[in-house]
Amino acid sequence: MTNLYSYYFQVLFIAIIITNHVIEIYLNRRQLRTLQIHQGEVPDAFKSSLSLPDHHKAIQYATAKLKLTQIHLVWEAILLLYWFPLRGAEKLILLIPEWGIHREVLFLVAFSAIQAVLAIPWSVYSTFVLEQRFGFNRTTPKLFIFDRLKGLVLGGLIAVPLLYGIIYLFQNVKMWWLLSFIGLTLFQFLLVWIYPTIIAPLFNKFHPLKEEALKSEIEKLVGHAGFKANGVFIMDASRRTSHGNAYFTGFGQNKRIVFFDTLLKDLAKNEVLAILAHELGHLKLKHIPKSLVTSLIISFFAFWLMGKLANENWFYTGHFIRIISPGVLILLFAQAIPLYSFWFTPVSSWISRKREFEADAYAAQETGPEDLISGLIKLYQQNANPVVVDKVYSTFYHSHPPAFERIKKLKSFKGKTGQGLS
Repeated sequence: MTNLYSYYFQVLFIAIIITNHVIEIYLNRRQLRTLQIHQGEVPDAFKSSLSLPDHHKAIQYATAKLKLTQIHLVWEAILLLYWFPLRGAEKLILLIPEWGIHREVLFLVAFSAIQAVLAIPWSVYSTFVLEQRFGFNRTTPKLFIFDRLKGLVLGGLIAVPLLYGIIYLFQNVKMWWLLSFIGLTLFQFLLVWIYPTIIAPLFNKFHPLKEEALKSEIEKLVGHAGFKANGVFIMDASRRTSHGNAYFTGFGQNKRIVFFDTLLKDLAKNEVLAILAHELGHLKLKHIPKSLVTSLIISFFAFWLMGKLANENWFYTGHFIRIISPGVLILLFAQAIPLYSFWFTPVSSWISRKREFEADAYAAQETGPEDLISGLIKLYQQNANPVVVDKVYSTFYHSHPPAFERIKKLKSFKGKTGQGLS
């Protein structure tokens, strides 16, 4: 029976690898076709606010990224087929001598290192060819290398002790999966707490917002939402890119508001406030706690499932590895199991789009829809995001509503909102 389960899972796993990637390529091709159809003319809804050159640049940029993604999807499928059906992962762990817990950690570190090295050419091409072609890249080769080295060291300092802890619990404690879940959750909260003041400054420089008029309006907006932030900061994003963004980071008393310097360069004060109000909307409407609870439930289920499958031979052989070990178990849950959850992508995308609409409505109430509309359109231009999308592609992937739907909804608020700060 075990052999039969293994065979069924082997067939299912290969089918999942191929099917998932074929569907992703199909969705990309749908989006490519939509972009090509609309590249010659700005949609009517945006003709007064978006120039044809900007529209054409966004179409070309999105097309180039999609074409690269299609090639990368094929590459990903080849790697998965090598690591599992062709038993590359099994061969890797057999190369490492029996060193107890050290073997398990070394196996996972070696696998991650190989994957990181194989990803470098894609990052180099994306940064120095694709982004450079469209005028977005400002990263120097030196900065690129240092970023990768710092990321590698930081990742090792975080991941290796965690792996030792989880594998030690696996080998010595009956309810290892529950303790691992609790320990990892607490550690993630710690990372979120220290990220703004310790981790983020390793990669970027942050300085307090000095423009008093804007700072005063921001503090008023944040206070009206019922929150406190430990400062408003500007990040030197322009060292690496010309893309613009803004975000909240940290939690509790360590929460910060961060603006890309590129965003402040192109947006007017009222537009910046409207974008910030949108982000505040996520906090006010408790989207972040809801997402956190969902994440914790999924994480708990994953660790529980790991506990159930930890000693099931058919599970390992069903994924083409004939070695039962905690290192292999962690690898399977990191690399193989996400393929099965691929089909839930449209659900998570729908939830995210719904929350974006809600945050837009909050921002329209607080600052008025006109400033958010003009700010969003400037962001579309600054980031070369196309305002046309294939509906099926968007339904599957997009965490934000399509531009047309988003602007149309905001226009419906005109004359009804914008009294939040009066």
